[in-house]
Formats: sequence, structure tokens, C-alpha cells
Amino acid sequence: MALPAAADFPALHGLDLGAGNEATLAALGERHATGLDSFLYVSGEIGVGGGIVLDGELFGGSHGWAGEIGHVTIDPQGPPCHCGARGCLEQYAGEEAIRAAAGLSADGDRPVLAGLADGARAGRAPVLAALDRAGTALGVALSGAVNLLDIATVVLGGHYAELIDWLRPALERELSRRVLTAAWSPVEVRPSALGADAAMIGAARAVIQGILDDPARFLATRTP
Repeated sequence: MALPAAADFPALHGLDLGAGNEATLAALGERHATGLDSFLYVSGEIGVGGGIVLDGELFGGSHGWAGEIGHVTIDPQGPPCHCGARGCLEQYAGEEAIRAAAGLSADGDRPVLAGLADGARAGRAPVLAALDRAGTALGVALSGAVNLLDIATVVLGGHYAELIDWLRPALERELSRRVLTAAWSPVEVRPSALGADAAMIGAARAVIQGILDDPARFLATRTP
């Protein structure tokens, strides 16, 4: 299972080095940790990234950029995005967008995630509204992906995994409204099994897979 569009670097001690998208690597880690054959992994950090696994294989697209769910348009007249478009998912469900909507300060040493989780547990209305808004936007974007790819499972990673209890209601509401098969085959929304380690584990798995795919080549580099 090779990483799509990996940048080639000189081999180190017989191991091929490459570069991969964080969400794509995380999806690879989830694939081997859970055994899921087809799913969409969505990672919420500063931006919103995605990794697609279809029939057990990573799908990278023609240029290795598949999974850029953060730049799916939610509202063509929405706020400008750094990519040059307007109304991208990141402007509603990215970390900065959620923080701003919740009225949390970006200053200080306290992680934004901790502030959001604490505020949600305390029932603070601005935080709950911001998470509901983010979940709605995620549901709109993911519904299109699910209808296009016919995927039955969405895995939330990054900050989303920690906030799933507050994101899930609005997300599932939109999925049930918009996914054509939802009435008889609901989409499962689940948190990452690997949490913050998903991308790191996926990267290690990619290296191991390279050895498994061509053990003779690897052994040849180890010969004195």
C-alpha cells in the first residue's frame, strides 16, 4: 500500500524515505489498526484534512491530493479562505474558526482544544453553538463525499476525535438528511482508534509495507 505522491529522498539504512499528508498517513494507520476496508478519515487541526481508503487501499487521486475535504465549499458567498476560494469547510470547522465562533482567545498557553472541551462540558452556549455549527458544516461536506464514494464509515481524528460528543449530533443530522442511502444504511461516525498517534503509526506502517512488498530489495541493501 504505497503512499500517493510521496516525495522521494535518498534511502537511509536501506529504507526508502518519503513524505506524506498527515491525514493520509493517519488513514493508513487506522486501516491497519481497525481492519476497516472503506472509510473516510477526517482530521481536525489548524486545517481540515482527509484520507480516503477504498477496498483496503489508500486512494490518492491523480496527483496525490485526494482527501482535501477542508476545501469543499459550504457556502460560495462565505468567508474567504487562504486557498483563494470562499466558504470552504475550514472556515467553519477548522480550529481557528471554531475558536473564534466560541469566543475563545488564541492567547495564552492553554490549548484551544482544552478550552473547547471544558466549555462544552460546562454547557457554555457560545461553545456549544460553535461546535454545532462546525458539526453541521462537516455533515454538509461529508454527505457529498459519502454520496460520491458510497462509503459507510467516517472516522474523526485530530481534535475532532476529542470533540466527537458535541460534533456528532449535527454531523449525523446532516448525513441523515443528505446521504441518499441513509434511510436504510446509516453512515457510522466513529472516533479515531489511534488518537494523536494515528499519523505517526501510519508513517511507520508505510515504511514496513515497503519492506513487505519487496523484501528481496531490502535484504540486498543489508548485505555487507
